[in-house]
Amino acid sequence: MRAGRYVERTALRLRWRLEDRRLKAEQRRGVLGRAHRRWGDHSATENRSRWNGWDWSARGEEWNASEEWKLSLIDDVLRRWIPDGGAVVEIGPGGGRWTEALAPLASRLTLVDVSERPLEICRERFRDATNIAYLLSPGSALPGIGESTIDAVWSFDVFVHVAPLDQARYLSEIARVLAPGGVAVIHHADGRNRGMLPSRQGWRSPMSRRLFAILAAERKLSVERQLDAWGPDGRYDLAPFGDAITVLRKS
Repeated sequence: MRAGRYVERTALRLRWRLEDRRLKAEQRRGVLGRAHRRWGDHSATENRSRWNGWDWSARGEEWNASEEWKLSLIDDVLRRWIPDGGAVVEIGPGGGRWTEALAPLASRLTLVDVSERPLEICRERFRDATNIAYLLSPGSALPGIGESTIDAVWSFDVFVHVAPLDQARYLSEIARVLAPGGVAVIHHADGRNRGMLPSRQGWRSPMSRRLFAILAAERKLSVERQLDAWGPDGRYDLAPFGDAITVLRKS
């Protein structure tokens, strides 16, 4: 039995290694190729089941590296690019850990999620807020949001769990709903998912900053900035999972 398990583990590592090689090659070329398109995890159905069943008692705060890390991300990234008084969309609000910072900034904030449970939690948590709307999405879409009606889109700890092809579809929707001059701040993976890297422990979907930028450019979204650290001397970062944040602007 032990010998059989060893063979299975060895075969799985070999398959992952080959998959890694193909993913990395496509990311270097900046192509959403066969390896990314055939990625089997992180579908909308899988995400819906996962986050509907998640224990949200900590409201997602368990994913903060520290309270200082979170506050610096809000001050140095969120408030830097999300305009005051604009119409804002947050994709994947979870337990509302970023919503609490976005709601006071926005004249109108729309929370979009593929899972019912996070929206229910946010409805209860922000029940006194009159500027928040809630939108259940069937997948990588922003249904009911008009063309060129949004000033900013924010999404953190979401695209890292979205299949590559669905990330591209979301970018198409973001390009559709953003008004000219509008901004999108998106946190996503930057590298391979499998193998022995920490990203595998974080259930990451494969993506790279180069491929993400190319997918955005194809949709007439220009990259204003890509970063993986912020705060004084870049002391706060996304190093544990090798992620990146891409800031996009619609011309």
